[in-house]
Amino acid sequence: MKNKDLLHAMTDIDDRYIETVGSAKRKNNTAGRRLAGIGIAAAACLCIAVGAGILIGRTRRDSDGSPDGLPKPTGLADSNNVAGMDGAADPGSPAPTQAGQKNPSADAVYVNYAVAQAEYPDRIPYPNEASFSDNWDDFDNAWIQWRNDHNERTHGAEVLRDSLYPFYTKTLQELLTSEEPVNRAYSPLNLYMALSMLAELTDGNSRSQLLTLLNADGMDTVRRQASILWDANYSDDGAVTSLLANSLWLNQNIRFVPDTLNTLADTWHASSYQGEMGSEEFTRAFQSWLNKQTGGLLADQISNVRLTPNTVLALASTIYYRAQWFGKFSKNNTDEGIFHAADGDITCDFMHKTDSQFYYWSDNFSAISRSLENSGDMWLFLPDEGVSVNELATDENVLRLLLQNRMDWNDRTFTNINISMPKFDIVSELDLMKELPKLGITDIFDPSLSDFSPMTGDVDEIFVSQAKHAARISADEDGCIATAFTAMAMAGGAMPPSDEVDFTLDRPFLFVITGADGNLLFAGVVERP
Repeated sequence: MKNKDLLHAMTDIDDRYIETVGSAKRKNNTAGRRLAGIGIAAAACLCIAVGAGILIGRTRRDSDGSPDGLPKPTGLADSNNVAGMDGAADPGSPAPTQAGQKNPSADAVYVNYAVAQAEYPDRIPYPNEASFSDNWDDFDNAWIQWRNDHNERTHGAEVLRDSLYPFYTKTLQELLTSEEPVNRAYSPLNLYMALSMLAELTDGNSRSQLLTLLNADGMDTVRRQASILWDANYSDDGAVTSLLANSLWLNQNIRFVPDTLNTLADTWHASSYQGEMGSEEFTRAFQSWLNKQTGGLLADQISNVRLTPNTVLALASTIYYRAQWFGKFSKNNTDEGIFHAADGDITCDFMHKTDSQFYYWSDNFSAISRSLENSGDMWLFLPDEGVSVNELATDENVLRLLLQNRMDWNDRTFTNINISMPKFDIVSELDLMKELPKLGITDIFDPSLSDFSPMTGDVDEIFVSQAKHAARISADEDGCIATAFTAMAMAGGAMPPSDEVDFTLDRPFLFVITGADGNLLFAGVVERP
């Protein structure tokens, strides 16, 4: 993996997971191929692949290994009855691979198990100037159409930032703090999508606990917000790559509730696949889908994913994101420097750039944001001397700066900033079986308390047996945001010099990537670049 690829990845899902998000059929494959070629071949880009996986299994089994009390194999309801799907086995969307990288799932073996595949919407393509060299009026009109569509979708999600504030706060504080000085990262958007799908599969107190974390008063609210977020952050238009995918992997010995599958297809664009749990062929199909959605960038982690006979249902949700800096770093200005990690100094490559922009500060940190072309920003938070990154993850001023109108932030000044930022490539894996109970989610892990009746009807003893979330993010001169050169410690609450500021990320720092709608796509702590 090259540092210039920014990727956020989905990792292992154990045998008995319940949820997996499937690949969907894209209407505009031509645009998808064009984007993959341009975005990946471009030197200035961010690449992120991220996912969350949840498996639900069943405890009681007959002596012959068959599920106790389950109906005979009947398969899923007729795919023609699944709303929004045509049931055709389609090879799925083009893989978001790097230039020159062989697609590990080009055979798309998972399509052999497709019950139904969701449709992705067309996006108005970003106009290519070379195509309008003889008629600039047409180019202007095409650009205005793209901009209006982009603004309409993203502005609709901006209003959700207040309602998602509690979810962001709880997950940021829980998932980005650690007693060990290790790199940490997750995707708030992806986690929200995975947990909102899980809420659709549950009822009773199992659902109530999820709704509390999602800060929603009911499933209608969750469906509406998930649909808005998905529409705002799914982009395959030639300007920004932000590909969301969801799928369900179903045990062929169990009949699932068609209405629930319909809702998952309509709201979350979730495809469905059905086969023999525990077979090598079905596991290989599952791995193939995961490799496809993450561009083969997490092949090592995915190779450990197994679907065993105990698996009732697997759910997977992925996001693959790629964007260029608005104003790249010159590679000629990159040189070696010292990063003061908690466990000792290390030598790494630092990128340098001087920009005139806003500089923000609070009691515990200083911060800047760097824009991504036709997308959001990467925010960089440098803790003051004596302040840990754990303290930043629990500092309410961090989210206030991210989610409120930045023009309302009092402690800011427009000045020349000498940015110095290490190139980094971090991988983080989270065991949601340990983390979610700390966030109030407990019943889904207890077979005596869990309620998955909306998905499985009267089949009992079903529970979440394993849940993983993994992310891998890298940044270099061409893509990513935030940079630092000269090490500088700002006292909390003190105004910086008016003429120039050195912003040097030479010690553990916090970063957040926001989408065009201002919601949080990725967040992480870099302890060691």
